[in-house]
Amino acid sequence: MALVPNRTRNRGSSAPAEGWTEEVHRFGLVVRRQTEILLEEAALLRSRMLHERAVDDFVRDIALYDPEVVGPEAVAARSVELGLIPGVARSAVLLEVRSAGVPDRADEGPAPVSRLTVLRTVREVFRDRQDVAGEQTSGRYAVLAAAHEGRAAPERLPERCEHLLALLAERHGLDGRMAVGEPAAGAAGMHDSYRDAATALRTGPAVFPGERVFIASELRVPQLLGSIPPHDRARFTEAVLGRLREQPDWPTLRETLIGWAEGGLSLVRVAERLHIHRNTLLYRLEKIGKLSGRRVREPGQAIEMYLASLADTLREGVR
Repeated sequence: MALVPNRTRNRGSSAPAEGWTEEVHRFGLVVRRQTEILLEEAALLRSRMLHERAVDDFVRDIALYDPEVVGPEAVAARSVELGLIPGVARSAVLLEVRSAGVPDRADEGPAPVSRLTVLRTVREVFRDRQDVAGEQTSGRYAVLAAAHEGRAAPERLPERCEHLLALLAERHGLDGRMAVGEPAAGAAGMHDSYRDAATALRTGPAVFPGERVFIASELRVPQLLGSIPPHDRARFTEAVLGRLREQPDWPTLRETLIGWAEGGLSLVRVAERLHIHRNTLLYRLEKIGKLSGRRVREPGQAIEMYLASLADTLREGVR
């Protein structure tokens, strides 16, 4: 005969109910604590997202700064909200990235790496408390780098840019190029630094092919030429260079004219600069003179032809 448990035993005891209540209470405490943690994390995430948006907005305020739309006091107030000291001079540093191996074309689309991933690497390099980095558009980032002594000194910015580009390639498989403006304080000053960096990023690859970091202060002449309306620049180029541009070896002659001016019209220095024999340089200069009808060894005309050659370089986008 099977034994049947006595279900009525201890029926009057409250011990099982009390144990069950205690267990439910402990479980409720765990659930409440987990819920609190989730709510805290959600609030922290929202706070971080709002901060990121504020940083991006501040960088765009500097890039698009117009004192008639947003006054300098308003921009300064926003910088204080981000923990920045308004009077600190900063250099605008621009970064463009794309997937390694992708041709340098605007229609290729953004690099398949998240913006936060790129920004983390950018901020690892530009980590001064007074640096501010944000995204502008897909694949393009801007840093307002504080100009301090030591590691953050303006003259060390190219070195830091090279380091950042190396990290982006190593960690994320991204190719990139950067441009650095000169340090300036205030909304208007940082805006000018940004504009200079943007121009250097656009003209630098044409003037210094193969380079990845471009310094605005080294590109003042191309920047000036780039500010001239295209039609006027084309007329100037045609008037000065004439049929030189029709020659099959025009790229070589153009390189010679640019090197001739930048080398100070010195046969020895220019030959070394162009890595050619002195006699080869003399032959090219004589050929340029015959085809153009200009005295290329005269400083005034040499500079004129130099500017026209640079303008032609910017037009083609190649050196």
